[in-house]
Amino acid sequence: SNLRKSLMSKRYLKAPIIFTGKGEKLKDATLVLNSNGIVEEVGQNITVPEGSLECFEGALCPGFINTHCHLELSHLKGKVQEKTKLNGFIQELQSIRHAEEKEIVDALNEADLQMQKNGIVAVGDICNDAVSFQRKASSPIHYHSFIELFAFDSERADTVFNEGLDLKLKAKEAEIASSIVPHAPYSVSDLLLEKISSLAENKPLSIHNQETQAENSMFQKGEGAMIDLLSNFGLDKATYPFSGKSSLQSYLAKIPKNTPLLLVHNTFTSAEDIEFAEKAHQNLYWCFCPLANNYIEGRLPDIPAFVKANVRCTIGTDSFASNHQLSILEEMKCIQQAFPQIELNTLIKWACQNGADFLGLPQMGCFEKGKNPGVNWIKNLNENDELTQDSEVERVM
Repeated sequence: SNLRKSLMSKRYLKAPIIFTGKGEKLKDATLVLNSNGIVEEVGQNITVPEGSLECFEGALCPGFINTHCHLELSHLKGKVQEKTKLNGFIQELQSIRHAEEKEIVDALNEADLQMQKNGIVAVGDICNDAVSFQRKASSPIHYHSFIELFAFDSERADTVFNEGLDLKLKAKEAEIASSIVPHAPYSVSDLLLEKISSLAENKPLSIHNQETQAENSMFQKGEGAMIDLLSNFGLDKATYPFSGKSSLQSYLAKIPKNTPLLLVHNTFTSAEDIEFAEKAHQNLYWCFCPLANNYIEGRLPDIPAFVKANVRCTIGTDSFASNHQLSILEEMKCIQQAFPQIELNTLIKWACQNGADFLGLPQMGCFEKGKNPGVNWIKNLNENDELTQDSEVERVM
């Protein structure tokens, strides 16, 4: 009787393709889950009790991990102009980002629901205050909050860092995982970066990297649109970081090389930068948010260069301030349309196992015995098992 109950409570899911999330693509396979969604078995030739098999056209894969989002900016959907380059985007964002708390909370609640519907089970989320904490604590999505600090001026480093520590304490009280992180290499002083880097148990880390050519020009030549932007914010030109090297090659050594570090966007990262970074840092991940890159800069990173270098990549959605939806599947479609040589199996590994590894979520990311990664159903693949414009995702559990 107990055995019969146990068999009845299990789910047997079969599809023409099952992507395990860790780089394996199984044909005509079955996924067996217990009543709590924990994987018991995955593979071919699995014995299924009569009448228990659930069949899906298309493909099954684990729940998606969105490694870069800004939930707090959800109220800005449709309000920021497209293709103004990063300096234009930042200026406009600063002028319109403030709103009544109810408007912000209502919008981020809606964004969380959209991510759930789109098969996202975990999110690395940038935050500047505690407004999203209540939602994160109650959501079925696992959130890791990256408490983002800015301070161009060294004299403000102590104040800003202490504010970050206070916010980290609030996250702990809300039982939300968190790290204190720098916003970008051009927006934190060396002193603030040093303080963030020296904080014990502060991992994983995230930083916006080479999102605009102006960032590289600032470090390489001490000139360009980013310097003009910072001057508008009142920063003294004498304090600008001029190294004669690319942005990435100028700051990476200041971050502990064993800490999991997510470099986000990488729109203007060169093959030379990739090689340098992989040698300099032992625990790197590279995050792509292609729809946001198109929205802001009107260009994508050279993603095939990262594939060629065989580095660990992840996928993010960025925010509603720079995107029309929060969907990992839509980001994957964007990459496949631009770079059809990158297979869906590869993209799913980025969106599943790599994201889980970066955020330190061993139970998620892949179909493996004992794990509970969630299950997504991807519909409307083409004859080569790749995405089409009509592909959709539905969360199975």
